[in-house]
Amino acid sequence: MKRMMRRIAILTLCVAIATVACCTFALAETVKLNVAYQGGIGYAPVHVMEVNKLIEKNYDGDIEVTFQKLDSGAAINEGMIGGSIQIGCMGVGPAVSGVAAGIPYKIISNLCAQSHGLMSNDPSIQSLADIKPGDVIALVNTGSIQHILLAMTAEKVLGDAHALDSNIQKMSHAEGMAALESGTVKLHLTSSPFIYQERENPAYNELTELSQVWPSGNTFLVAMATSKIAEDEALFKAVCDAFDQAIAYINEDEEGIVAIEVDYLGLEPEQVKGYLEQPDCQFSTELKGVQDMADFMYRADFIEREVTWDELVYAR
Repeated sequence: MKRMMRRIAILTLCVAIATVACCTFALAETVKLNVAYQGGIGYAPVHVMEVNKLIEKNYDGDIEVTFQKLDSGAAINEGMIGGSIQIGCMGVGPAVSGVAAGIPYKIISNLCAQSHGLMSNDPSIQSLADIKPGDVIALVNTGSIQHILLAMTAEKVLGDAHALDSNIQKMSHAEGMAALESGTVKLHLTSSPFIYQERENPAYNELTELSQVWPSGNTFLVAMATSKIAEDEALFKAVCDAFDQAIAYINEDEEGIVAIEVDYLGLEPEQVKGYLEQPDCQFSTELKGVQDMADFMYRADFIEREVTWDELVYAR
């Protein structure tokens, strides 16, 4: 009897151990994915992915996906370096800088092309050549894609990529727009939707030289994925498919994407629709101009080393 009781106790213990092991294994198999992005209509593919749960639908397994809105590409890069963020969406300039600095990530998807413009409230300023040393240019940050685009234009027009660096004053897009209106600054280099609003103001004139170095359709925002994502074949495919489907959704379902962006941006439907219908507002999986920007950034000392296409972009 005692022997039988001992066997039952041992069997019960074995079952308990097996149950704990199975539960532990199941918990270990749950994939946790944090997707970080910034504000604006250019991040519409990320919004679609979150609302329609596209990563979850494409991944055949247990996955927990969270979406985190941050204020800057620098904050996203810090999270990706620290491991708290696995997918980071940002401007192509900061993405190139991150690759050159050795952050273990690459571009997994293009997000969009968006309009950029350099506006002035001074009618005497029609070209970069008209900008004087005391004329302040507001833009979001040094090293941002706006700064890089200004430098690319300065190289072409003035022969020196950094000729206007001392004119720059860092301001958020909204602050820059307000400063241009008040006359605190003479120029503002910004992107959508702020550039659309500024173009509607007859008191401003646009310096069109920017479009000569960065034509309509060139990549503005990209999604970066850590090397750990690329090492997991099933997860990598699920994320790639999710971005592809989100971009297809934007281009195929106008009513659906307007409804989603109204919620995210807090704007009226007609205003969102107007932004989406702008010619320069393009959502595509195709990367354009990325290597050109990387080559310029090395040439103009924004990065310390050259970076190749294979370093920048995952093969899909």
